[in-house]
Order: sequence, then C-alpha cells, then structure tokens
Amino acid sequence: MVTRRSRRLFLTVCALVSALTLAGCGGDGEKKDDAEASDESGKNSKAEMVRMEQTCGGVFDKETVAEATKPPGPERVRQGKAEAPSAAAAALTKETTWGTGHDLCVLLDGKGNELLSLDVAWVGHRVPHGKSVRTMVGEPIGGNAAMLEVRCELEGKRRGDNYALEFALRDEFAVSAHSHAKLLIATAKKVTSAMDCREQPDYPDPETVAASPKPDESTGKVAR
Repeated sequence: MVTRRSRRLFLTVCALVSALTLAGCGGDGEKKDDAEASDESGKNSKAEMVRMEQTCGGVFDKETVAEATKPPGPERVRQGKAEAPSAAAAALTKETTWGTGHDLCVLLDGKGNELLSLDVAWVGHRVPHGKSVRTMVGEPIGGNAAMLEVRCELEGKRRGDNYALEFALRDEFAVSAHSHAKLLIATAKKVTSAMDCREQPDYPDPETVAASPKPDESTGKVAR
C-alpha cells in the first residue's frame, strides 16, 4: 500500500530529477553559447595583421602612413569589416531613404580597438554655397575628426538640392588635417566614380584644403 508519506517522497524525487534534467539542458546550452562566442573571438584575434598601405583600397599614401605609424603608432593593423567602394556605391544608388551608413575603412589594433574608420551615408541637405564638394577638416566635428560632403544628383532619385553624400572620418592616430583631407577625398572619389552622378564632383587638391605639415627642423620628421 502506498502511504501519504511514500507518495510525498516519490513526488519529491520526481521533482528533483526533473530539475536536474532541466539544469543539465540549460548548462549544455550555456556551454555551447560560450564555445561559439570563444570561437568567434578566436577568429577575430587571429585576423591577419597587415601594413597600413595594404588597407582600405590603397588610400594611405607613404606620407600618411609615416604619420600614422610614428611612435607610438603601430606598424601593422587589422582590417575590420567594411564594404568595397563599388559595393557601397551600388547600395547608395538603390537607397530611397537617408542616414544608412556604409563602412568603407575600419582599422583595428591587435586587441581589436578601433584606430580609424571612414563611412559614408546620404544626408538630407545639400552641399552649401552651390558647391559640389565641401570639406570640413582641421577641427573635430562631433565624434568625427573630419568630414566631406559631396553633391551627387541621381536621375529620378536624388536631387542635388535636397541630398548629399557625407563621408565621416574618425581617427585615433591623430594624423594631420592634410592627411585627413587626402583620405576623405581619395575614398570619396572611389565611391562617386562608381555612381551615375549627373555631374561628377569637382574635388579639390588636398593641399588647398589643408597644407602639408612641415618637417621638424631638429629631427627632419613630420610632426602630427
């Protein structure tokens, strides 16, 4: 005969077994998630470290590389996830809204910390003063080190008096304003040359935007 006490004991054992089973399932899931996260982290940490001139479609010339790698700058960097200029151009051409950013250049240090990034997005205003290009370098703008706005009117899609392409640069290297101008203009040219702008933008010479930094007389090296 099953007594009340025996029934309680039986139910307690069942509850305990059930709890242990659920805990075991949960534990396996957590271990799996941890393993996947660890694996993803491992992939990121093993990404190839390359010289700066090999990154971002070759927009870093030797002068900019010299500035960025000047101690304590790193000799090699890791490239983060970014779009090719042609892919970004195709996406920008199809977009019907504004504000969607496209990363064109992302550089990281060996620990995965961002060193530099450059992106582009449509903005809902025109380039002022009737110009096709406006450069904003030399002074930080919000969280950006420098910016470039470009007029690119697309037939039936983007009117030049309503929209502009905005290229934004963030820089932990703290290279010169001249180098900022060169990076922005070189990258923007790659994007707009792959778009059917009604009129191709009239890009300025970076030297007219910000003069090249002069070498230090005592060391012969360019100061940042």
